[in-house]
Amino acid sequence: MNRNMRYYNRIDEIEDINILSNLVCKEYKLGDLIDTYVIETGYEDFNAIITTSKGKFLMKIFRNSRTDEEVMQCIDRSYIAVENNVKTPQIYKNSKNEIVSIIQYLNSRFRLSVIEYIDGKNFFDLNRKPTLEELKKIVDIGSNLNKIDYRPNFIYDTWAITSFCNEFEKKKNYLEEKYLKIVEPIYNKFKKFDYDKLPKSFVHGDMMSTNLMLDKKNEIWLIDFSVANYTARLNEIVVICDDIALIPNNKGESEKRIKVAFNEWCKKVNATEFEINSFQMLFDVANAINVLNPIYEIETGNDSDETQMHLNAGLFALSLFK
Repeated sequence: MNRNMRYYNRIDEIEDINILSNLVCKEYKLGDLIDTYVIETGYEDFNAIITTSKGKFLMKIFRNSRTDEEVMQCIDRSYIAVENNVKTPQIYKNSKNEIVSIIQYLNSRFRLSVIEYIDGKNFFDLNRKPTLEELKKIVDIGSNLNKIDYRPNFIYDTWAITSFCNEFEKKKNYLEEKYLKIVEPIYNKFKKFDYDKLPKSFVHGDMMSTNLMLDKKNEIWLIDFSVANYTARLNEIVVICDDIALIPNNKGESEKRIKVAFNEWCKKVNATEFEINSFQMLFDVANAINVLNPIYEIETGNDSDETQMHLNAGLFALSLFK
């Protein structure tokens, strides 16, 4: 079996992932296992598609760096979104009527959930950006999520706007001079910014091409609430704009799509004047992170297509509205 060990190292050792899939099939009564397909994208947990005699299911194995409490909080976020009619896959319950299972195999321990499989592809795998109409639907999903009255405990995310100053201090030595000249001025400016003045809400925080799926009926689904938090709601539209609103190397079209997406979101959440005036600041921060973290990933051995995508998008986005 050819493995991306950087990906497998997120969880405990297992010689064949199908062994775990078989145990999951029994625990959730999913039928007989046919195949397991590991999804080697993303930077957080370990995801795989289980195909059984009853259909397909997503198995999310939470990475070892998460505490048991963080695991429960993480899947609770998805469950709350489903309960509030956000377009996101349902969470299945195990034989004990729980949404998180702990499965022991030899000396390994796995915390996992089973989630509804969406028959489609994310926009990263589709290798295209959402159309303008699809972009508006995505903004609608995000703004509906931001209206949910839910305040989960904070989960630290190395890619989040709130983590920028801390991550910059840890990773700045990995930046070549040309990148440091781009990122450091944004860091210096953000340190003086009154972030706590921004209105807060429940925020997915990662509404980007790998977490937005288009199914066979052209319905859009939001997946993976691993880094969802109660934080500045402006972060939601910033992430949308610094990823799926961008058309690489097309400045005019990108600026147009960002303005459309941002104006739509502002209307739907009744954005404050401070939020409107703060958008450019947070947009620059988000894209500085999209330079800082990919370079760190590359320097530490993860030169994947996804990593390169973030780096190229971050550099391009920082050239907009100038």
